[in-house]
Amino acid sequence: MSKKLTEAAVKKAVADSAAGQSYDVTDAGTARLILRAAPRGAVWIYRHMWEGSFRRLKLGPVSMIDLTAARSIATSARELLATTSDMPNEHWLRDQLLKRRIIESPPLDRPPPPPPKPTTWTYAQAVEQYLAEVKRTRRERTWSDRRDMLNIAEMKHLADRAVGSITRREIATIVAHIHRTGRERHAAHLCEAVRPMWTWLAGDAQQLRSGVLGADMSLLRAPEKTNREGDEEDGYVPPPSGLGRLLAIAQADVVDAVLADALLLTLSTAQRRRSVVNARLTDFVDEPDGDLTWAIAPIHRKTGRGKKRTHDLPLTATPAAMVRRRIAAAQADNKKESPWLFPARRPRRAGDVVTHIHADSLTHLLDALPGSSAAPHDIRRGFTTHLEDETGLDASELKLVLDHSEGKSGDDVTEKHY
Repeated sequence: MSKKLTEAAVKKAVADSAAGQSYDVTDAGTARLILRAAPRGAVWIYRHMWEGSFRRLKLGPVSMIDLTAARSIATSARELLATTSDMPNEHWLRDQLLKRRIIESPPLDRPPPPPPKPTTWTYAQAVEQYLAEVKRTRRERTWSDRRDMLNIAEMKHLADRAVGSITRREIATIVAHIHRTGRERHAAHLCEAVRPMWTWLAGDAQQLRSGVLGADMSLLRAPEKTNREGDEEDGYVPPPSGLGRLLAIAQADVVDAVLADALLLTLSTAQRRRSVVNARLTDFVDEPDGDLTWAIAPIHRKTGRGKKRTHDLPLTATPAAMVRRRIAAAQADNKKESPWLFPARRPRRAGDVVTHIHADSLTHLLDALPGSSAAPHDIRRGFTTHLEDETGLDASELKLVLDHSEGKSGDDVTEKHY
């Protein structure tokens, strides 16, 4: 159907479209311009020949383009085909609509806005968040160790600082100060706690909240150990007289009874301090012959991760008597029984859980004893050195007692450090 379109014809096409009708009307007033009525709305179509076949270009809805503008665009399309080798397409149509202000030009390209400033944690908040993650994923002793190191007095002044603004050089200065005051192991220990925390803070999941944009602490190291002429290369080995003196103090009723008994068990078995303080009443087994065996659970063994068997140590008379005394006292206690052989002080508030003494308590005890130069680990060195030298015990037997993976490792820890 072809006729010269009027505004009235256009309005009728709109109404017919709304009523669900479909038809095309070719405008006799402008060549190749078609008004199409359809249920989806009335639209303008431009029909032309291109390379031997008819092509249609949808100009747009009647609601956007009136009759005058549609005729103008159709005329421009005809001129394009007559004077150039180009075909009217969507890009050409967009320029025509912009020229006639039927559509608006998009805003000029501008650089993207800067990313929002990350919400940063303070050092205190960062420590709190990191420790929560450590508690979820690691052993309790790892959590307590890092909690203590990350909150030492030398780090307190950083509490309100944005953790992302703290540099490796600042932490290295703190580490160097601790090192110069003679606490060399303490300085290295702080580095071992700070490095994994910064790595976690710089992780993708935490970076925007922490404000730490790079694992800058990965290179943090303590200064080299002080060269002390005449000292043992791999640590202090207390002499037999020094170990005997410690044993006498443990039995002399001059220090706290719980700490004295824990020291006695350490001296008698040469076990790691964490294994000692984690000892439970149920870890001690009466044998048919009357002896007492300490069955150290895998979770409390440094070499026990992933293993199921216990590390069994028969106790000699003195430590066995001490253990039986503590078990009997716990069973006679009318109050809530603690599962620990060496319980900490009872809590001040009702409902609080009684835990065991802290591993550092043994270290602090040895530091406080007059004339004592040994740390808990030095007792293990003395055990190995003196028993091998004085009694001729085979090194493999000593490794079994120390729980050094029973000497199976290619890097023999006992031979290297003990």
